[in-house]
Formats: sequence, C-alpha cells, structure tokens
Amino acid sequence: MNTSGGKRILITGATGFIGRALVNELAKSGHEIFALVRRTSKAEPLKALGVNLIYADITDKESLDKVLSYKIDVIFHCAALVSGRGLRKLRKANVNGTENICKLALSLGVERMVYLSSVAVVSGNKNIPLYEDLPYSASNSYGISKIEAEKKVLEFRRQGLRVAVLRPCMVYGEGEPHALSKLLFFLKRRIFPVIDGGRHKLHLVYVGNVVSALMLALEKEEFLSGTYFVADDEVLTISEIFSILSRSIGGLAPYNLPSWVKPFLFRIPYAGKKFKFFFRDRVYDISKIKALGYKAPFNAEESLVETARYWLKNP
Repeated sequence: MNTSGGKRILITGATGFIGRALVNELAKSGHEIFALVRRTSKAEPLKALGVNLIYADITDKESLDKVLSYKIDVIFHCAALVSGRGLRKLRKANVNGTENICKLALSLGVERMVYLSSVAVVSGNKNIPLYEDLPYSASNSYGISKIEAEKKVLEFRRQGLRVAVLRPCMVYGEGEPHALSKLLFFLKRRIFPVIDGGRHKLHLVYVGNVVSALMLALEKEEFLSGTYFVADDEVLTISEIFSILSRSIGGLAPYNLPSWVKPFLFRIPYAGKKFKFFFRDRVYDISKIKALGYKAPFNAEESLVETARYWLKNP
C-alpha cells in the first residue's frame, strides 16, 4: 500500500527500453507502480524496485480483466512492437493492444492515460521541420500501425478518456536495443561510412528527455488535448553524431565517401534502404511541448557520449 501520497500507476512496456527508464524515475517519486508484463525473466528486475507485477498480455483482452480488481489512477501505455515482424503482427500489438488498453482505462476510470506514440505517424511528409499538425503519413509498416493506433486513442479521447499523446523521435540511450548498438558495432570497426559529408540533420531524443516529458504529461492538464513531439534541444548532423560516437568508443572518425557512390549504395539488396535513411533531413519542431514548460534536461552531445561509453562496457 502506498502511503506517501503518490498515485497508483500502471505501466505497459515496463520491461522495454523506455518503460524501464520510466519505472526508475517513477520509483523515485513516491508512486505505487504496477507493471503489466508477460511471464518472462525480463520482468524479475522490476521486483527489486518494488514494482507490483500483473501478468497479462495487451493483445489478450480477457487476460486484462484481472487488472479491474486493482485501483489504478494513471496508465502509461509504452508497450509497442517496433519492426521486423510484418504489418499483421505490428497491427496486433500496436493497434489492437492499444485499443484494449484504452478500453481498460475507461473501465478503470483512470484520472488520465499517457500514450507513447511516435513521429512515425507524420514522417512520410516532406516538410522540414516536421510539426505535429501535418497530415498522417507513414514511411514504413511501423508508421502505418502507429497511425492506426493513434487514431484509436484520439477516438477514445472523444469518448471521454483523458489521454495525453506524446510523439518521440528516434530514441537513444544506455542499453538501447535497436539501431544504435548496431551502428556502434560498425563504427568501432570503421566499416560504416559518412557519405556526401554527412551533412544531413538527424534530430534524436535521449531516453532521459523522453522520461522527463512523460513525467510532465503526468501533471499538466494542457497535455490532454493535441499531440506533442519530444526531441532533444540540439539538432546534429549525421557527421557530428558519427564523430561523437566514434570518439567516445576510441574509434577513428568514419571515412567519407563522395556523393557519386550513392546510386550504387542504394542498389545493394536490403542495405540500400538503410543507406537512404541518412540522405534526408529529419528535424522536428518542439515548440508546442516547450510552451507547456518542457525543458530537455540532458544535452545531446553529452548523452551520446554516455550512451557510447555504456555500450563499450556492455557490448
């Protein structure tokens, strides 16, 4: 029983990269935390933080019924499938799972729900910078599933669910399990080049800054309307990011390939699509969330350094 005056908070995706960071912050804030988890060894470390584990699956509506026996004030919905599984599986986790959590939130009568969406819902637009009110437009299957999921959330908002919607861009940080660890592996061996000077901008967000935005959305009433991008204050170029990461792991600066090689790189099976990612400016206007008092507490360059050093010790 929580006697410190904190809220009873349920988190989905608590064993994931962002979810774990959120749990660590909430555990310091006097809240009673419940984590919706599947039966997996990844959930065991949460017990050391005093987290109450509820074993259920967001895609199985019947398994969620057991949550109705708890008094929950707030839900953070962070669970999502990211990529590599096909659109059908992405929809099952990201769309159906989100709809189930919204229904659960209404049944519980929570004070609010905070939903972690993604900039992927508008990343198919060509604007620089991108801003929240652009039309939905995805550039991959993940984005398609997140568009459908966000539409579900906004539909439930119209039905009376008090829900905040945050859209982080590409998240990095210590222990990030997806793109960054692979990139550091290649940079360490100097087998991932900078092409055309690495001049394109890549706006990122440190996981600590995402958690800071989530904590703000827990308190501010203004978050219950609209949607909000979350990103670092600083916008770096590909060359700057690669150089920071390489220096931090004791590697040499990436070598530069001239622009005339681009057509040949794009023809490489599978890898060609990956290379294309680095030939477009990806910048996000975060003025809306700043207007609500958001201040990114972590500097981008310092956070990239710490992330790379952590990887070096925990490859």
